[in-house]
Amino acid sequence: MQKDEKLLTVCELGRIGDIVTSEPIFRYLKSQYPERKLRWYTKPAYAELLRYSPDIDEVVTVQNAEEYLELKKKLPGDTISFELNFHFDASGAKNRPKKAAGQPQETVPSLLEQFAVSAGLPPLDDTPRFYFRPDMEISGLPERYVVFHCCSNGKNRLFPERQWRELAGMFFAAGIPVVEIGIHRVLNLEHPLYIDRTGAMDLQLAAGIIASAQLLVAVDSCFGHVANATGTFAIIIGGKLGGCPYYDCYCGRFRRGERVNLVRFYDVYAPELPLDVVQAVVRRWIAGAPMSAAECETFCLMEQIKRLHRNPFVRAARRVVDRICRWRNAMLYHRLRHRKR
Repeated sequence: MQKDEKLLTVCELGRIGDIVTSEPIFRYLKSQYPERKLRWYTKPAYAELLRYSPDIDEVVTVQNAEEYLELKKKLPGDTISFELNFHFDASGAKNRPKKAAGQPQETVPSLLEQFAVSAGLPPLDDTPRFYFRPDMEISGLPERYVVFHCCSNGKNRLFPERQWRELAGMFFAAGIPVVEIGIHRVLNLEHPLYIDRTGAMDLQLAAGIIASAQLLVAVDSCFGHVANATGTFAIIIGGKLGGCPYYDCYCGRFRRGERVNLVRFYDVYAPELPLDVVQAVVRRWIAGAPMSAAECETFCLMEQIKRLHRNPFVRAARRVVDRICRWRNAMLYHRLRHRKR
């Protein structure tokens, strides 16, 4: 760094999806502090997601928050610093956000908005961009294919293995190859149209595979954010998370419902989502007439209502409630007719 050059630093120690969805913050900070050198601190595994952004001047890797805080103490006094998705305050003490008490939250802000607001920035909402290294090439894949990402770090975001294989069979029947990515292999199929690209992979290459695909079918995980950033149509199998019965962490294009189908039931975890609901959404895409985001949301809601009406316990409860309501209405009507004028 030159002697008269001032620093602007950001530390983000989150995972792939956190960093990808935070890209609009790169642009915002550079527009607000164009005269400063933007230095980004992150973990070594995720440096490749940042090196090629034209808005980041330098990437410095750290192992954890404690190492970053020690380096921060040595920065020049006029340095402006921000921390995104950070769980330690300036003294190094844990500072995790507390869950709101009371009723479950119906909707949550996007990850981008959460990170920006927690760092003291405006509530940003923009579509992230992904920047590839200049020499990055995708080889060994067919011209037309779809990508499956079947695993997640959260057990409540998973979708059963058997059902993933059923979905893959729909694409095979249509002559469409399926490329599986992710650390763990789920499909594990012996089929000429199945391409296994699971295991440890360069993140730039994984993003390139998604960017070149016609479709991403995935659980609610990091690669959904990559599809959002690269413009790939995505079918995301999701559900409630934490205290939110209708969880949606995406920003920009996906938040507006462009080129995405969020397949989910209200207040239901992803593993409990019926296979035939996902199949109906996939079938529309294969037929060349994918659902709009609003259509997909309405379809999922109506399917959930139909299943509730067929549930024997719900039907029994309705009969009891209906009798109580009819009795109450009869009493009210009787009082109205016989009240003294």
